Amino acid sequence: MFCTLVVDDEPNVRMSVCRVLSMMEGVSTVFEAEDGFEAIKLLEQHEIQLVITDIRMPAVDGLQLAARIRAQYPETDVYVLTGHAEFEYALLAVQHQVTEYLLKPLSKKKLEEIHAAAYMKYRQRREDRQVKVIRNQALLEKRIHDLLHDVPLPTFDENLIPSYDKIVLVSFSTKELQSLGEASVRYFIRSCAYEAFSRLGSAVVCLEDRLITVVLFTDNFDKEAWDRQVKETAVWISEKLRLPVKSGYGGYATEIKDLSLMYIRSMISLGFTELSRRTETGEAIAPIVRALLAYVHNEYAGGAQLADFSQTYQVNANYLSNLFHQETGLTYSQYLTQYRLTQAKRLLRETHLKMYEICELSGYKDPAYFSRMFKTVEGMSPNDYRTASVSS
Repeated sequence: MFCTLVVDDEPNVRMSVCRVLSMMEGVSTVFEAEDGFEAIKLLEQHEIQLVITDIRMPAVDGLQLAARIRAQYPETDVYVLTGHAEFEYALLAVQHQVTEYLLKPLSKKKLEEIHAAAYMKYRQRREDRQVKVIRNQALLEKRIHDLLHDVPLPTFDENLIPSYDKIVLVSFSTKELQSLGEASVRYFIRSCAYEAFSRLGSAVVCLEDRLITVVLFTDNFDKEAWDRQVKETAVWISEKLRLPVKSGYGGYATEIKDLSLMYIRSMISLGFTELSRRTETGEAIAPIVRALLAYVHNEYAGGAQLADFSQTYQVNANYLSNLFHQETGLTYSQYLTQYRLTQAKRLLRETHLKMYEICELSGYKDPAYFSRMFKTVEGMSPNDYRTASVSS
């Protein structure tokens, strides 16, 4: 909203200027004050873009007011109005960085020029902010998508992450989002999901071929409201797309680095990955990727480094990493983590090995890290998982 403020201890002058301003394009509110002290209160309560102030007033005069505005509200245009044309006043006005020094009486044409200049700058600032918000949101979505796939967040983009006490994640699965064709449909889905979950905190929505993943940053997590929104969104997407939709909960975390693990958990809860879908439909997997899968299954308890496999097979590591992601729907690191945890769960269910032994046999050297990662993905500690498995 474009708001103006007229400050003058002469009621007739003040009311005349207010009346003319109120009829101009885009002006939502015209405030008035009889002195600088009253004007300061209005500025503290409202966002004001244009101030026209008399220079000589009791209490706080126009130049004192201009200095205060310049220090606290640098985007506000200040025009100083006076009937005194002495040069020293003009010099003082310039020193206080007012937009322009005006003489009474102020013509309607001059007021129109003042309004036009201030309003144009206001609109430009608003457009610049909107562009910045859109760019930052797009970059945030890209960074969150990278984090889901285990790509570290660059230090220079850490300020993009909203403040949070908890991070919550859910993925919605459909047959194939790409089958919808039009990018506008995909954008519509993302926009509606973003709007729905933004009521609960700062939301980020990432679209992939068959997954719609929502990441929520919140300082006051309301589980009941979250669950209700997930159910409503799943129903809405299903009705709009006329496709069955499943919801995969990724749980919550307190550290941004756990997003990849939460993403793994959401896909586990959905019950399938790109690899399982290809297996079910009989689609072929690239031979080099099939060899890499066998390598993971054999070497998961050791290093199982992608670089070692690439060197052995003389394949570029970056190319292989991209191909693996394309073929399986997971990064190599995510698949390795998922497979290691699958083996850890098997050992927890079927053996009486101690926790540090299961940790080592699953490919982890640090029991504390293993326990934290296990809990993030499975929603319970390794000990609780073993107890639950025995009781069932």
